[in-house]
Order: sequence, then structure tokens, then C-alpha cells
Amino acid sequence: MNTRNRVAAVLLVCLLAFGVTACGSSNKGQTPQEAYKAAIAKTNELSGMDAQMEMAMTMSDGTESMDITMDAALKIQDMNKETMVMDMKMDIGLMGMAMTMQTYYMDGYYLMETMGQKIKYAMSLEEAMGQTAMIQEIGAEALGEIEMSEADGITTLSFEVDTAKMLEEGMMEEYMGMLENLGLSGMDESGMTYESLNGTVTINKDGYIASNAMHIGGSMEESGQKMDFTMDISVTFNNPGQDVTIDLPNADDYMEVDPSMLG
Repeated sequence: MNTRNRVAAVLLVCLLAFGVTACGSSNKGQTPQEAYKAAIAKTNELSGMDAQMEMAMTMSDGTESMDITMDAALKIQDMNKETMVMDMKMDIGLMGMAMTMQTYYMDGYYLMETMGQKIKYAMSLEEAMGQTAMIQEIGAEALGEIEMSEADGITTLSFEVDTAKMLEEGMMEEYMGMLENLGLSGMDESGMTYESLNGTVTINKDGYIASNAMHIGGSMEESGQKMDFTMDISVTFNNPGQDVTIDLPNADDYMEVDPSMLG
């Protein structure tokens, strides 16, 4: 796997695994862990999502460092249904270069526009959900202690994850499968180490997540070279529980390709 794909894989693993973990309030009489579990169930009932994500990552081999940034806007309608549609725009800064990628999912096709090219290819609903499955419960043993506070109707949960126990529970295997669906083969979980993972979540008065901030630290090793990384991610959910509107493009403007030829 080349450096660019490796970096993309790290970003996706961290975003999918940790970037948009949902929690909810309605916590009277509940422990923080119970509120956490109840909130995931509530969030999974939503049929639509509108979220903004910002990520800043630094990688260093001890002599040189590299900064990566990503801003993403994601909208989904009819999640987990055959009629699901998705709109995601990503602005990525990497090694002094800027790239914008606009993607859609509609009518069983994945549409992508980047660097002046528009392509599309058939994709099952299961594969599409693999790219948007951003709400995943972290096992209670790995989640550890959660501190909960409330002020002015806003609930704040602060937590730290035991990454070693999380890996023992096999959670990362699911995310590696997602990466395979994205064409990022060759990702070696054993070469990645998550040394710290902590964050805060704020919940609005209706019990929906309003924002999420995460800090992740770790290292990876490839071809005998070790690189340390830190990542800070913030997520804001826009009007959770409300209808989501998506303006879809004309699919005829996209050239159909064989996804196996994309590398």
C-alpha cells in the first residue's frame, strides 16, 4: 500500500471507529454507561443524518512530520433502507496539496467526482452502509469510566477508552472490512497501535448528540519504519431528528466504470 492510501486508511479507521460515536441524554436514574447504550439505540432509529466533521492529524517519524486535514459534510436520507441516498463532500489537505471529493449514493450506484472526473459504479446497500456506519457501540469494558455533567439542558459525557481491550473485542476487524469495501486493501491491523483515545460528547435537551470531540494518539509501522500520529476530530450534528434534504445530481453525467479497475 502506498503512503497516500495508508494515510487514507488511517483516517477512515479513526473516523469510522471513533469519529461519530453517539450518546444520548434522558439520563435521569441512569448510570453514564446506561445512558450511553440507550442513546446509541435512539440514534440508530434516525432515518436521516446531517453532520459536519473536522479533522487535523500530524504524523512523525522522529525527523520529519506531515500534517493532514479533512473537512467533511455528510447527509443521509432513509438510512438502512433500499431507498437510501447519501451526499458527502470532503476537502482534504495532504503533503501541501488540496483535494476535494464529492460523492453520492443513489439508486444502487456510488457516484464520485474528483479532479475533474465523474465516475459511478454499482454498489449494494450493504456496501454503502459500510461507508457510512459511523455509529458503533464501544464495549463497556473498553469504554471504562464516563463522567457525566449537565448544565442548561445540555449533557456532557467525558470518557477514555482502553484501546487494548477494544482490540481484544475484535472491533477493529469490522472496520478493516469497511476499508476493503473502499478498495484500501493491504491494511495490516497488527502494524497499528492506539495508545490513547479520549473525548467529550454534548447532548441536547431532546436527547440527541449535538457535538463530539475526540483526541487519538498512536503509532503505525510499515516496512520497518515507525510513525507516531495524533489526531483531533470534531463533529457537529445539524438539527438531529429533523428531516434531511439532499439535492442529487444527474447520474447520466457520470461515466460507469468497473470498480475493480480503480486500484
